[in-house]
Amino acid sequence: MSNRAKSLRLGSVAAGAGAILLLVVLAFGFNRVDEFEVAVKRNPLTGAVAERPYEQGLYHSILRSWTNFPLREVQYPREGQSERLTALTSDQLQIAVDAAYRYRLQADSAVHLYLTVGGPGEIHSFIYNTYRSAIRDAIAEIAASDILSTNRAGISSRIEQLMTARLSPRGVEITDFFVREVVPPETIRQAIEAKLAREQQVQSEQFQTQVVVEQANQKRAEAEGIRDAQDVIAESLSGVSGQRYLYWRYLEMLGKIGEGNNNMVIAPTEGGIPLFFTPNP
Repeated sequence: MSNRAKSLRLGSVAAGAGAILLLVVLAFGFNRVDEFEVAVKRNPLTGAVAERPYEQGLYHSILRSWTNFPLREVQYPREGQSERLTALTSDQLQIAVDAAYRYRLQADSAVHLYLTVGGPGEIHSFIYNTYRSAIRDAIAEIAASDILSTNRAGISSRIEQLMTARLSPRGVEITDFFVREVVPPETIRQAIEAKLAREQQVQSEQFQTQVVVEQANQKRAEAEGIRDAQDVIAESLSGVSGQRYLYWRYLEMLGKIGEGNNNMVIAPTEGGIPLFFTPNP
């Protein structure tokens, strides 16, 4: 066989092998990883899992199975809704908590999550169960009588703290947590409302008492001022200078009476006998 024939034959074999390889690749396809994802590679024959996740790109699926993990934030429930769960307080009374949360997966933890939890669906279920457990544990720390008086943001922070402590080591970040409503039992609600009403009444009574005390202090101050003024007047009218002042005031008043239309004037005398006279017209 000539060299040319051999070359043609080898070329035909290579073309055939390439065609077969292309058919195999097309049959198994590719896995696309977007910029907001990472993927975990697994060998379906041996079960081996790659040590690192794969970032954005196009990867063939020959003897490979791929699991893509989203890195965007996920909210539960979706579309801004919330879910109401019931839990028992420390005194074994049932309350309802209306809440929602958001989480995000850490890219470097995708392989660990895949090996310990599973794919995105299993991870979501795992986070949801952690959320339910955190609500039960957080509410169990509070007495039912303290539910409405406890800051709602404080309850939210406590639940988020418990979820973070359990999920962060696995590579799940709780980005936000919302408690929209805490609903205690009706009997507790009525008791708390009565307690708050009584506290407001006590505050009102204390304010009224303060007003009365202030008014009494003002009247006392006024009385002390009048007393001091009378003492000053009494002191100023005593002695010879006081008698002269009174005599001057007496003459001044006589002058004003004389200018009027009075028919009779009563004037005191040194002997104590009043003097009656009629002013001249």
